[in-house]
Amino acid sequence: MSTPNTMRYRGYHASMTFDPDDRIIVGRVMDIDDIISFHGESIAAFEQAFHEAIDDYIEACAKLD
Repeated sequence: MSTPNTMRYRGYHASMTFDPDDRIIVGRVMDIDDIISFHGESIAAFEQAFHEAIDDYIEACAKLD
């Protein structure tokens, strides 16, 4: 279950903050040592960017093992 202003995907959680100046939703993956940030102009675009960021992160981590 996600908490307010967060989104969950594949066991990862991201913050969701609206940037009124740029009119975008800015996200950052929480509770990991790396910095992963992304944004979207809508909830759908934000969710797609989050999924792509996590999928890329998991793939990159697998290559390092």
